[in-house]
Amino acid sequence: MACLVEALVLINAASGVMDKVHEGVKNIKEVRKARKVDGPHDIVAVVEIEAVGEIRDALMNKIRNIEGVKETITNLIIS
Repeated sequence: MACLVEALVLINAASGVMDKVHEGVKNIKEVRKARKVDGPHDIVAVVEIEAVGEIRDALMNKIRNIEGVKETITNLIIS
C-alpha cells in the first residue's frame, strides 16, 4: 500500500461565490473532504495525493482555477 501525502488547503473565495467554489472543490478527485468554515478562511479542504509533487497539480491546476478562488494556503500534514 502506497504512503499517501495529506495536506490541508485553506481557501478564500470572492464575495458571494463561496457555495459555487465549495462545490467545485468537492468535485476534485484528490479532495477527500471540503467544508465551509467560519473565520479567516472560507473553505478548508483535505487533499490526499501519492507524492508531494502532485500538490502543485491538485492545487495550481485544479483548485486555483475554480472561478471565484481568491487565495489558497497549503499546509502539509506531517503526522
